[in-house]
Amino acid sequence: MFLLKLIGVDEKLREVKVRVDTEDDLWVIYNLLSGGDVIKAKTSRELKTRSGSRRKPMTLAVKAERFELQPFTSRLRVHGIIVEGPKELDLVGQRHTLSLDVGREFTIRREEGWSEAELGRIREAVRRSTARVLIVGVDDEEVCIAFLRDYGVEKVAELRVSLPGKMYQEDRERILMVKMAEAARMVEEACERFKADALVLAGPGFVKEALKEALKGLKDVSVYLEDASTGGLKGVYEAIKRGVVTRIVKDYSLVEEERLMEEFMSKLAADERLVAYGLGHVETCINAGAVGKLMVISELLRAEDQELRLKVENLVRMAEGRRARVKIFSSLHDTYHWLKSLGGIAAILRYPVEPPKHTVQPGGGKAFRRL
Repeated sequence: MFLLKLIGVDEKLREVKVRVDTEDDLWVIYNLLSGGDVIKAKTSRELKTRSGSRRKPMTLAVKAERFELQPFTSRLRVHGIIVEGPKELDLVGQRHTLSLDVGREFTIRREEGWSEAELGRIREAVRRSTARVLIVGVDDEEVCIAFLRDYGVEKVAELRVSLPGKMYQEDRERILMVKMAEAARMVEEACERFKADALVLAGPGFVKEALKEALKGLKDVSVYLEDASTGGLKGVYEAIKRGVVTRIVKDYSLVEEERLMEEFMSKLAADERLVAYGLGHVETCINAGAVGKLMVISELLRAEDQELRLKVENLVRMAEGRRARVKIFSSLHDTYHWLKSLGGIAAILRYPVEPPKHTVQPGGGKAFRRL
């Protein structure tokens, strides 16, 4: 399961279709787009009528002239000329602005085609944002364990449960315990095999709770309980339709933020020369090629101050060019406020760099002075 999703590449039409699920994705797309690209997406447009005006939803293709990450919002705006739209509205040639925000799908067409390097950037962004998810559809009849891949669901294992009727309560409880213990072993083996980050137990009633209780050997796997009307493979698909994957995407991004924060604080405690924070210090380390992981709050990339925004954008591009892992903190969780207290930008370094003397507030705590 992927945050940034490359839905398809049509070499004949010179199109790529993507879905963005985080602000990291918007940043990748923002840096990928060029003037002259044709972006096709769902949008709305105000239409004048005899009685006034109204906004009408529609799908438009716009030949892009310029792009901007809009200040104060998680939105990429594409300004350009309409080249394709509903024929009855005769909009071709008129100006329009597409707003591409988190959760949107759209296509990008490049007339000269896509280079392998450009497609590689998208695939690399997809690879780096991969969350490995197992979904288990479970009820009193069957258990189905499935792995969520970018192209769909891969069935991993199945188990028949077939509990006796409720009038045989004692036998029912005994068989349930035996079957859930067996299912738990299968689930734990699948989690280890696929190195799962998240596990969803989906189904009706109490059986999914019984399975959760039977799971004893899980480590570093987030467990989600999801109501579904049935178990088995149908329960797996029902859980996906109910939006559990979207919740995992948000949680996964937050977990990544927390891990980076913990790594930063650990490095800082061990040797302050292994981290950098604040615009000037981070810029020095990026120029030296010392940055291994760069953290930036989304607020800086959407800053109303154009000079500041462009400076931060340039630093992020430089870091990416030197193969640093870039994470844009976009949540309003404690991690976001922690990074903001460090000036909104921080880095974990590949090797020690002597820090400048300045005062900051790591973690939002009492200010201290580096000597």
